[in-house]
Amino acid sequence: MRTGKLVSDPTVTVVSLDTVPAAVEIQDCLDATGYKLVYAKTRKVVPGTGAGRHLATATATRYPDGRWLISAGVAHEDQPC
Repeated sequence: MRTGKLVSDPTVTVVSLDTVPAAVEIQDCLDATGYKLVYAKTRKVVPGTGAGRHLATATATRYPDGRWLISAGVAHEDQPC
């Protein structure tokens, strides 16, 4: 199970409102240093599951009914931030 807190502070980096469908690109630096994978029974950290800070990107698309939904997302664990 996971314990702790995953810290996120997303920023819109590209806005494309004149495209069909409209879309925005979002970039984030996910901080998982306080977010741990632990064994449920003992609460000990699972070896080899340490995490740090890494880049994440996502695309939000506006659908015909007016809702904005995340249509794509990637965690770039090889790119620290």
